[in-house]
Amino acid sequence: MNKKFGKILLANDASTLSNLGFEKSPDAAIFAKNIANWFTGGSPGKFHSYLDPDIAESESALAQTMTKAGHTWTVGYDIPEDVDAIFSHDTCVDEDRLRDLLEAGGSVYLAAETENENYASGYEFNWFLWEVGLQFHERYNGISGNQPINSEHPIFAQVKSLYQRNGSSIIDFQPDEQANQILVRSPDGEGLYAILDLSKATPHVRINRIFSDGSVKSTEADEYIAIVNEGLQDIDISGWKIYSINRNQEFSFPTETVLKKGASCRVYTNEVHPESGGFSFGSKRSVWNNSSDEGRLYDAQGNLMSSYAYTEQSQKLSNLTKSLRSLSDSNLILEAEHEAIEAQKALGGQVTFEEALSLAYDSFEGDNTLEGSLLETIAANAAAVGVPYAYFNGDHVPSSYIYLQKPTTKITLCTPETPMLPTKGESIEANWIFMLQIPELNTVHWAIIDRSGEEEVYNYGCKLS
Repeated sequence: MNKKFGKILLANDASTLSNLGFEKSPDAAIFAKNIANWFTGGSPGKFHSYLDPDIAESESALAQTMTKAGHTWTVGYDIPEDVDAIFSHDTCVDEDRLRDLLEAGGSVYLAAETENENYASGYEFNWFLWEVGLQFHERYNGISGNQPINSEHPIFAQVKSLYQRNGSSIIDFQPDEQANQILVRSPDGEGLYAILDLSKATPHVRINRIFSDGSVKSTEADEYIAIVNEGLQDIDISGWKIYSINRNQEFSFPTETVLKKGASCRVYTNEVHPESGGFSFGSKRSVWNNSSDEGRLYDAQGNLMSSYAYTEQSQKLSNLTKSLRSLSDSNLILEAEHEAIEAQKALGGQVTFEEALSLAYDSFEGDNTLEGSLLETIAANAAAVGVPYAYFNGDHVPSSYIYLQKPTTKITLCTPETPMLPTKGESIEANWIFMLQIPELNTVHWAIIDRSGEEEVYNYGCKLS
């Protein structure tokens, strides 16, 4: 049986499929029927409008269009279990219900409400949408009237224009992902309609750790390689292969192996751990060289999906930070010489290197109102650099989280020899100091962690020339 893939359609204005939208644009009915066909593949569908039944009359034209086309249309806050699609411009709709529907191959239509002139509520959908690379702007775009449609996508077949009386523009912050895309923009580039089609999702499975120095003598049976699925959907990795370059060993994932979205698994050298997948090379000798090696992951067709090279130094750092989940699962570059860590440990204090590193990461990612902090920089540069998640009603924490996951981001333990040290005179003798560099922002930031643990952690930065 063929797997069904979920779909999302975003409209920057709920007016488009309201009674007013049908009245203003003769193409609204065509658009509605096209949406239904795209959601169901042309079959009759069961659609539910998440709307107060007492004001359902505002969508009566849409309901009549759908039912005349052979579809079932229900309305209310109680969503039937067997629906094919949910239509909503009410941000109170249960996010978990939307996720479940999407994962089951159903569809979702979300439109930004524009009834309140002083409050654009569409951004409240973003805590659901950020997982699929899309978001609504927190402000209205001021675009009104019948807007020309120029798209070859099936949902716009024979649709020349659609009405709106304002809107919350749509932002695609994963432009390289084929599953999500903006289909229609205004003349000045504002996103008006966007889709997510999980059947087009790009696999993002990578190696995120190799533990190469096992504690089992001789065989090092407890070594492992870990892979994680960072894509938008579950991935069948049956027949995918892992290679160790130095030892020339190979492992193939068995039939019917599915790595869930957001999940990880491990392949041990010669141990079986069901809690992490139960996979093993079954090798009686070490698979991974302790000093340096490279692991490669290939899909069933032989395409290289990920590689992970390490050195003795990088493994020492990895071992130090493996208990820090936020760091062990990230892509960022960590620079800290073993000798520098030991030298700074010798300076004393209550805060360990591992604790300081975790505090620095949390400071960069989390709330920090100090002038020049990372969050302030993200807020100030959102429009200029296309920062994702910049419009959560002033909440930029998700933006910093994304940047801290990027493979181009670097956190460095500062030493007296570091070229760029804090500009406010903080000393390494009194503090653990970590420098953060994010190329997209063209800034440098420092997290300051008092070695005694008595002072509050903070970060600030400056623009690079």
